[in-house]
Amino acid sequence: MPTDILPDENRPASTSPVDLPAVSVHGLYKRYGHTEVLRGVDLEVTRGETLCLIGRSGSGKSTLLRCLNLLEPPTSGEIRLGGDLITGRGVDVDAIRSRVGMVFQHFNLFPHMNVVQNVTAALRHVRHMDKASAEAVAMEQLDRLGLTPLARQRPGQLSGGQQQRVAIARALAMDPEVMLFDEATSALDPELVKDVLDVMRSLAASGMTMIVVTHEIGFAREVADTVVFMDDGRIAECGPARATLDGPRTKRLQEFLARVL
Repeated sequence: MPTDILPDENRPASTSPVDLPAVSVHGLYKRYGHTEVLRGVDLEVTRGETLCLIGRSGSGKSTLLRCLNLLEPPTSGEIRLGGDLITGRGVDVDAIRSRVGMVFQHFNLFPHMNVVQNVTAALRHVRHMDKASAEAVAMEQLDRLGLTPLARQRPGQLSGGQQQRVAIARALAMDPEVMLFDEATSALDPELVKDVLDVMRSLAASGMTMIVVTHEIGFAREVADTVVFMDDGRIAECGPARATLDGPRTKRLQEFLARVL
């Protein structure tokens, strides 16, 4: 949820790590040349929360997600992961990305590798796990997502929904603190969307911290704790998911929902 700047006397004297937000963003700007894509975003996500980002294409949702995973360096502002500043100088980008799982619109699987090899790649090259240990972790995640029979197949032999579930297993195998989903169902045929959304529902129910860019308003209403509506690079409205979607306060969100529902 958007952060509130408290007067000094209202701030707790100390905060243990478990009480810190999973993700906090303050004053985040992102520019490409003279084009300002993010314009001072303040956001806070608590541990175990599912937050859905909605808004028109070009409103800054995906750019915000890519900044959270350091795929895009912010122009200015701060991002903290579990209290750790990840936008400072000298940060270990690979170490940060190992703490933040990301699932993209397109699956980004290696076509020459089978499913197990795709899931173990980061475990072996980033976590430096031996082959047997990495495969044990991979098979655990594949079993969790009902993909065990497909373990030795290559991505080209799988449906789009199966490939996306493999991408989710790959992210989960790194045991991330936060999962980011960037329109994870938008490239799928309609009949395949449900399987991926069911996986995301299960993750939310398990207490995984999730930030989800989505056009699936029904999913956001059902699963999200918080909905953030972005417009022109800013957070235009934010609140509890059902209340916000059923009773939008701003005209911009009212107009957006009228077009997509």
